Amino acid sequence: MSGVNGKNKALHVATMSGWYRFEKDGREWKQVKRDLSYWTLTCLAVDPENPELIYAGTEHSGLFYSKNAGAHWLRANPNVPKMMLFSALALNGSVMVGTVPSAVFRSKSGGGWEELEGVRINSANANFPPSPELQSRARYLACDPLMPSRLYAGIEVGGMLLSDDDGRNWQPANNGLTDMDVHEVHSCEKSPGLVYAACGEKAFRSFDRAAHWEEITPKSHDYGMSVIEDAKGIVYLGSAKGRPNTWIREEGAQAAVFRTHDAGSHWETIIESLYGGVMSMCPSPDGNGIVAGLSDGTLYAIDDSGAHAITDGMPGILAVKTGA
Repeated sequence: MSGVNGKNKALHVATMSGWYRFEKDGREWKQVKRDLSYWTLTCLAVDPENPELIYAGTEHSGLFYSKNAGAHWLRANPNVPKMMLFSALALNGSVMVGTVPSAVFRSKSGGGWEELEGVRINSANANFPPSPELQSRARYLACDPLMPSRLYAGIEVGGMLLSDDDGRNWQPANNGLTDMDVHEVHSCEKSPGLVYAACGEKAFRSFDRAAHWEEITPKSHDYGMSVIEDAKGIVYLGSAKGRPNTWIREEGAQAAVFRTHDAGSHWETIIESLYGGVMSMCPSPDGNGIVAGLSDGTLYAIDDSGAHAITDGMPGILAVKTGA
């Protein structure tokens, strides 16, 4: 479930102006393809059983997909009933997407979509303060890699929801979660039961699959954007100083990437003073460290040797995944 295997050798990057594909050329990463440049892409998902099957969600135009690792893209037909997408999760031969307003839809084997109604029902009283007219959003979808029927939905701004029956029923999971502005959720593969949440003003961990949460926010940075585990089980957190409306300052987001070897009890700073916010991270395709995508269009490779820029000057990055 980690996405790091012999078939996953490419980086797929969703930006505010389309999709990019990078491949390793010796020790360097090279951009080899770009597509969907007319659209703002908000999320990506790669099928864990078939890494050539890639899904790309858009801000206003629903879902696109590729069956051949991005060589050709098609628009979903029928498309998602709600066209403003913000999250995607490919699992068990189908894809789930989170929308604005907050809801989750899953593709059906015979075509079409079914709504996992519990997400909308349990998000009914949530709101999205930066743009109240948009209501809340299903910001992130994840599954437990060791219990795939256990699903997590992070709601911005509405807390955590979980399902133990593959999405048929959902319930809130906010015991100890004092920040309901959930941005990303990560359920660990190497540490069974350990789940992390990166939130708008805090970061959290749970040792019992989201039954109870405790805060683990780094002292220097408060705005959690992304959390991921590498192939060795080391966990990384991307966080900024202040919310995105402050990133217009001269020094930008003042973001950092942290690493922990003890479930967040202590954080080690890997790189800091980043101009862009850390919007998304994924395990490196070669199994060594991670890759981080920033809001200013910079893509970093981070491993034991430190942080190295793969490229910069891209449109703002919103999602990074490994795939074929």
